Amino acid sequence: MSSSSNHDHPLIPLSHLGDLSVTEFLSDYWQKKPVCIRNGVAFQEALIAVDELAGLALEPEVESRLIENKGDVKDWQVIHGPLVEADFNKERDFPWTLLVQGVDCFVPQVHDFLAKFRFVPSWRLDDIMISYATQGAGVGAHFDRYDVFLIQGEGQRQWQIGQACSENSALMAHDQLCLLQNFDVHQEFILNPGDLLYIPPLIAHKGVAMSDACVTYSVGFRSPSYGDVLASFADERSTDISADLRLKDQGFASKSGEISAMDIAALMQFMQAQITPENVAQWFGKHSTEAKYPALDMSEEAMDQAELEAIIKDGYGVLRVSEGVRLAYTWQGDGGLTLFVQGEALPCPPDATVFIEAIANQWVLEVEDIVPLLAHDAAKAMLLILHNQGYLYFADE
Repeated sequence: MSSSSNHDHPLIPLSHLGDLSVTEFLSDYWQKKPVCIRNGVAFQEALIAVDELAGLALEPEVESRLIENKGDVKDWQVIHGPLVEADFNKERDFPWTLLVQGVDCFVPQVHDFLAKFRFVPSWRLDDIMISYATQGAGVGAHFDRYDVFLIQGEGQRQWQIGQACSENSALMAHDQLCLLQNFDVHQEFILNPGDLLYIPPLIAHKGVAMSDACVTYSVGFRSPSYGDVLASFADERSTDISADLRLKDQGFASKSGEISAMDIAALMQFMQAQITPENVAQWFGKHSTEAKYPALDMSEEAMDQAELEAIIKDGYGVLRVSEGVRLAYTWQGDGGLTLFVQGEALPCPPDATVFIEAIANQWVLEVEDIVPLLAHDAAKAMLLILHNQGYLYFADE
């Protein structure tokens, strides 16, 4: 997995966005209305070098696009990754944007930055997309169905905020981009490095790079539709229900063409029986931690008990959640803890719960601090399972 990195530990979620406390932000703006926060996030250095970002776009496991703003909007071209060297060597006399999705799955510094937004439940976090744009470039007026923080990393970008949208909002005719036919500008901001713009779901917005080497970090949040939620829950329950269990009629019918109220009541009773706290928690834990990139190789060199004991005795370094790994836990059923990792459920022995809670809530632990958390063999066994699956790894300071 990834090499060591120099960061402050633990990865404490932000308490303030600029001068605005997170408590005030969540109360007044979150999922309500846009807000621009000057110096919302402090940067000591860029999260990733531009050439490294371009290098990621060449990799087959990385989701990337290059948008060329040549001519009218209807003529804009989208080149989907994996990109090739020729895509970057091409001479262009028009603006263009490189967009790389899920950079937090590959770069420790970006993963750490995403951790700073865990002032909301971590199961809501989706990914960090990073864009590099030349002057005048943009992706057009659009809306998203999820919350997003747009944070200026380098250069300047102008953002325009528009109207509230819906599934009925008219879109332009374009094969590869979902752009709004109509865009009414309500607010306008120019963001400098460290400035942050929060956009709630369904709010139209449009960004244009005001300088070359314009880099924007987009922190996106998972927001499945209720339709997807119902379909996923039904799929999950169907795997646990015997194929021998079948719908039955309620006996004699004086009107054979009628679906009776008794039939509907029996069907509802069966459906409602599936919605128990334990069933919902088990399904949602798996659903909310499904891997963004399931094909990503998470393998780690296997570690045995003796090697783990040596690391603990040495007391040096940190234990980290691997980049791209999603994990969460619930207390359900008989009162035990279930850990969910990459869409899988792992029942946790009682003697391992303190360790599991710590790593799931903090994402990084100093080795010297995990000694008391691993007082029981069950906790060490859980650590080895998670490590050898590639979900956790040890790194230097």
